[in-house]
Amino acid sequence: MKIFFTDCFDSIQLLDKLSSPLTTFDRKSLYPFTFVKSCLDLRVGILTLREKWRKLALKFDVHYVANDADKEGLIWVSENVIPSVALLQLLQRLRVGEVLVQDGYVLACCYTHIDSYRVQEVDISVDLLKGIEDLFLLTGTEITHDFNHLVQSVQSSSISGTNQLLGNDLYVADRVSMECATLNTLQGPIYIDEDVTIMEGAHLRGPLYLGKGAVVKMGATIYGNVSVGKQSVIGGEIGNSVIGDFSAKGHHGYLGCSVIGDWCNLGAGTSNSNLKNNLKTVSIYDYALDSVRDTGLLKCGAFIGDYTRLGINSALNTGTVIGIASMLADTSFYAKFVPSFAWVFDGGAQTYEFDKFMAYLETLYASKGEELTEQIKDKLNQLNKKYN
Repeated sequence: MKIFFTDCFDSIQLLDKLSSPLTTFDRKSLYPFTFVKSCLDLRVGILTLREKWRKLALKFDVHYVANDADKEGLIWVSENVIPSVALLQLLQRLRVGEVLVQDGYVLACCYTHIDSYRVQEVDISVDLLKGIEDLFLLTGTEITHDFNHLVQSVQSSSISGTNQLLGNDLYVADRVSMECATLNTLQGPIYIDEDVTIMEGAHLRGPLYLGKGAVVKMGATIYGNVSVGKQSVIGGEIGNSVIGDFSAKGHHGYLGCSVIGDWCNLGAGTSNSNLKNNLKTVSIYDYALDSVRDTGLLKCGAFIGDYTRLGINSALNTGTVIGIASMLADTSFYAKFVPSFAWVFDGGAQTYEFDKFMAYLETLYASKGEELTEQIKDKLNQLNKKYN
């Protein structure tokens, strides 16, 4: 079975001729987190979607292709689909011209340029990243799924007797430094990756993933359903949230029902609201609609794109969306939508000068011993020209 991942089914014109209207994935629906990276490279749980597909390929005769998308019988899969064994089994049975849908949403199709397409409704539940809120909503479930898959054939390292463990669903990789912490796995597993440092007095509750080289500060309170990227630093109070790679929320303050991109920094005292005082559902800005959308959620926090920095004591309102590469420093609530490449200071907003941003980015990457590749530079330059 050969699979081609797509973020756009528009090139399959025959889908438009189906009697019932279908909804397909729009990459913009996951902005600002897919501005720079593919949807497949978003971490949902412990693994990225790409890593999940690769793991499953070991159990099935699956090959992923990047070219020859118009080849008869090639299976097109929407990039925002979260894979499972049950889904792979359905894809194996998919016949030429069949379109796999869930409640009118296209999951996959078996490509043909000859026959007409036929809709097949799935008989299983398939998780999708339809909107940015799904990144935190699915985190706990996916941490548990990934944990059960990853720990089957590996041995966990032992932990010091100064730590307090509740439950048994704990995996600790090599070179982890942890003393005087509490780890509660009764509500879900905790996976601690290589070279993680957990300082004294940290309280950790699963489901939780701590990425390679992550640091948990003293006295941190992590409630669960939290996924933290590699070399990120966390502290204060965090729950139901995703934090990208090389990001820092290292000081006191609350982060809940939120998603933070890569290379972000939240200054000391930064907190977000995730519940409205009137207990109404939360609306957020949706890039695909270019308007506000009601999430239907009572609890929904902040969404901050890659390379954005917030000054000390920043206050984020319920359902705030901030683009990439922005610099914010104010003591009042920020607007509920802040575009990319914005410089927000002392009640005013202007465009972040691109040359200054790139100079800062070079310094930031060097501070972590990472290379700012030409590919990333070109992508950011294109985005700056498009949105400024």
